Amino acid sequence: NLVSSPDIWRTIAIEENERNIALVDKTIRAEVPQDLRDAYNHAAQPALAAMNKFQDYLKKNLASRNNWDWRLGRDRYVRKFRYTMETGAEADAVLANAEADLQRVRARMLELALPLHKRMFPADGDHSNLTGAARENAVIQEVLEKIVQRHSTRESFMDDARKDLDQARAFVAEKHLLTLPSRSNLQVIPTPEFMRGIYSVAGFSPAPALEPQLGAFYWVTPIPADWPKQRVESKLREYNFYTLKQITIHEAMPGHYVQFEFANDVQPKSRRVLRAVYGNGAYAEGWAEYAEQMMLDNGFLNHAPEIALTFAKEELRVIANAILDVRLQTRNMSDKDALDFMEKMTFQETEEATGKLQRAKLSSSQLPTYFVGWRGWLDVREHYRQAAGSSYSLAAFNDKALQQGAVPLTVLGRLLQ
Repeated sequence: NLVSSPDIWRTIAIEENERNIALVDKTIRAEVPQDLRDAYNHAAQPALAAMNKFQDYLKKNLASRNNWDWRLGRDRYVRKFRYTMETGAEADAVLANAEADLQRVRARMLELALPLHKRMFPADGDHSNLTGAARENAVIQEVLEKIVQRHSTRESFMDDARKDLDQARAFVAEKHLLTLPSRSNLQVIPTPEFMRGIYSVAGFSPAPALEPQLGAFYWVTPIPADWPKQRVESKLREYNFYTLKQITIHEAMPGHYVQFEFANDVQPKSRRVLRAVYGNGAYAEGWAEYAEQMMLDNGFLNHAPEIALTFAKEELRVIANAILDVRLQTRNMSDKDALDFMEKMTFQETEEATGKLQRAKLSSSQLPTYFVGWRGWLDVREHYRQAAGSSYSLAAFNDKALQQGAVPLTVLGRLLQ
């Protein structure tokens, strides 16, 4: 029985249960054929009564309990981290590596931003009177401020994601980066309402492992109609012209969609099911980040410096994910420190930073899978390249690695030997 919960978990449960109620009472009901309406209403009535009763419990009874902290604490977190990554990586070592990479990537962003700054602000200086992080922040932030002004509207956000998907698919085919899936089973749809508490921007739902013909979904979360203008603008600036392309690459092409389509061809089917159920998170999220880098390395958008800088910001976000998760769960990092870190050190918009902090409180050890997995994929590929010598092919590596399914990256390296 649910007798206690962190307040943030209860709050999100209330939001998601409201959407569950709407799903049964409105969304599904509207699609039920006329000849099944009576049967549906008969089944829906007790279900809605139960969900409304649960909602009342969440809002009143559970709220009055002596609820516990959402932080795992060091001992439990370290164990969970080890089992989640399955790479031998330890939380403290990953934190140290991420904090070192943070400084390295910020320095690279300054190098990328300086020529853009000169072009965008020809009459201004390049803040050479400043040093260190102060100069990085000033130059990079001013350039990013220009870049983020090119973005979708609330109304065009979904259609723009569809166009980006077509563009990414055409680029993968043109560059022969891997074998494209044989099934045409991907749809771009609004994120289901009951999933929007977790997927505030976008997400991916793979086709069933044993029935892949039923289809996969790239979820794009609509911007609510009741949001004030300032909040809408913050969201669209964060997921601007360049970043929306990156998230489409990550979630769909050639990111998670391609990865799961390969996994859904694994034989025998028993192995396919096991790897679907127990798939390694660092493999999956690492592939999606690796896929973004691969697209840029191969000339996506003609090596435009704007997307290079935007991608470096994405790398900062991945690094920040790892730092935040370890520090929030094990070192009592405060909300204020977390938000300041994301906004001032990794250039995230307030709306994005607020959402990420909420997500960090709802999960543990998942956010570092992007960082650990991305670095792991690059290591596996480099070892494969060295072993292959002159016969190395990027497409062959990608195909062979994806054909294994979501195994731990240390295992993947051995399977490719």
